[in-house]
Amino acid sequence: MPADGWFEWQKEGGDKQPFFIFHKKKEPLFFAAIGRQPYGQDHGKEGFVIVTSASNQGMVDIHDRRPLVITPDAVREWLSEETSPARAEEIAHDAAVPEKAFTWHPVSKKVGNIHHQGSELIEPLPADKD
Repeated sequence: MPADGWFEWQKEGGDKQPFFIFHKKKEPLFFAAIGRQPYGQDHGKEGFVIVTSASNQGMVDIHDRRPLVITPDAVREWLSEETSPARAEEIAHDAAVPEKAFTWHPVSKKVGNIHHQGSELIEPLPADKD
């Protein structure tokens, strides 16, 4: 599943602050996902799930899990019908983009409302002025 980034909410007291997480170099991301074949045909079982992994090395401050982001070179093999579950597990381990490749910033709480859409939702919140 291609993406520019993802949102996570961090608890702050009794409130939650959303953060936008993205590649430091603003490169496209590829979330590992699984679905039900045959794709492109109506069979009543449409959809997919995004595979997650544990957050480490600082990202756990935001959330304890994250989408499993794989390298662009691994996408074709991940999507291949020839890829066995054992090989998919190897790809998840060997081709995972490390946490140090990501950065994040707080964003508007409007991201939690379906009525708000648009690129302004990933803009950083202005810094507090003391």
